[in-house]
Amino acid sequence: MAHIKSALKRVCVVQPILSNYSLPVFLELAQHCEVDLFFSLAPKESGFGEISLPSVPNIRYFPVATWKPFGDRIGMFQRGLVGYILRQRPDAIFLSANLREFSFWCAAFCGWMLGILVYAHGHGPFKKKTISVLYRVMMQALLRMLTSYICYAPIVQQSFVDYGFDPGKLSVAHNSLINLDMVRPEEKKGDEKGILFVGRLRKNNQLQLLIRVITRIRDTDGLPLSLHVIGTGEEAARLREEARNCPWIVFYGGVYDFSRIRDVSLNCFLGCYPGNAGLSVEHMMSLSLAVITHDDLQAHAGPEPSFIRNGASGLLYDHADPEPSLYQAIRSLACDPEKLAKMQKEAFAEYCNLVTPSLAERFWQILRESGKQHRDSTVGEVAPYVESSAGARTEGGHS
Repeated sequence: MAHIKSALKRVCVVQPILSNYSLPVFLELAQHCEVDLFFSLAPKESGFGEISLPSVPNIRYFPVATWKPFGDRIGMFQRGLVGYILRQRPDAIFLSANLREFSFWCAAFCGWMLGILVYAHGHGPFKKKTISVLYRVMMQALLRMLTSYICYAPIVQQSFVDYGFDPGKLSVAHNSLINLDMVRPEEKKGDEKGILFVGRLRKNNQLQLLIRVITRIRDTDGLPLSLHVIGTGEEAARLREEARNCPWIVFYGGVYDFSRIRDVSLNCFLGCYPGNAGLSVEHMMSLSLAVITHDDLQAHAGPEPSFIRNGASGLLYDHADPEPSLYQAIRSLACDPEKLAKMQKEAFAEYCNLVTPSLAERFWQILRESGKQHRDSTVGEVAPYVESSAGARTEGGHS
């Protein structure tokens, strides 16, 4: 590994797919350093929506094609990434951690060999109930190459420690989103009857379960609840067809305007993602909605549901006994305005804690501090290959 550069001026950020949630984070990061943003465009049916790329100082966009010789499960490769690293030599590489992507490994190895600070951001072994020998070897090799693995949440960091990985290579930046169109608790009137779902309409979101439960509450308890569904995806057409005889279900399609989502949420008293949730949990918290999802944290799309304090900022229903448990959770809040109001306040407070400081600020702090520690630890280290001041490559010497 070559010597680490002494200054952090340009960061190469690599995202398999750029979302409306993540783009503002990197735009804010560009206030601290120059950012080269590599990403591939999401398929139209994915539910991510189209991205508008604003022209702002300190950021360059590199939309690239992803080669998928073995499909969507393994071996994906973002073309042009390695060539960029070899030519541009950024001061740091910030990777979305996906061990199934070939270009992820190539970028990490290339950065390590060139003495570039390398970071991976992800959920590590958090979602795994057990890990194989191969996974352990791969993760150990990755941590050796990385300056730091940035965990989505403290529960992710703990999963690394529980499996015996080096905690010295771990840092935490609470995965969060920026919502400038929040709803404060005092804006809730207390007479809302709606339940909000925000997220991609994909398998495992369990919207059918939510519809069955709301139907039961309407029929059995006489509560005129409504369901507001914001999102699109491969399951959208089927869900609309199944709900055609339910006028109390409103489908808004793919809405990416946060102010419009805010307006819809003003009709709702809680947010519910009955299936495997991710950042949608935080979005609903930012709207002063108590949030309900299931309690099998490892099954979720990400660790964000771990930010829910069960009974305080939301409720975790029993994943093993879903329909009765979800029914009781929703009914308990619909019938207890005082408990609901307290939970809405706690949900909003939890969101504020997650975004203070912002995710971009957390990233920048980690990049600066861990980069400095790494540089200090490599002072005097002899590298197999280094780059001289004239740009020539020499073996076994110092630049």
